[in-house]
Amino acid sequence: MTILTITPEAWYIAGISPCVVFAILVLLVLVLVGFGVVAKRANSHQMAGVKAPALAPGKRADAADGDDLVVVATALYLYLNSAHDEESGVITIKNTQSSNWHAVLNPRF
Repeated sequence: MTILTITPEAWYIAGISPCVVFAILVLLVLVLVGFGVVAKRANSHQMAGVKAPALAPGKRADAADGDDLVVVATALYLYLNSAHDEESGVITIKNTQSSNWHAVLNPRF
């Protein structure tokens, strides 16, 4: 009967490999966070020179345009009047023998 012996090299591999995987994951997280910081900084620099569009005289910033009101009214009308299809909730499966997906397993087809 042979007894399984674990050599010191096996213990080194068993200890080092999870550490390497964990270090790679930490490095990946740091790289992704770094990209996020750089992108946010670049976006803030681009937005620094952009001014808000000027409003027409006598118009409030929170006032809705006529087109916006038409879109909202149409959406509410379609939602409340059930302009969508009604599904029956019944699944019908018909068994047909004409499909050839099993032709490889059953060569007589």
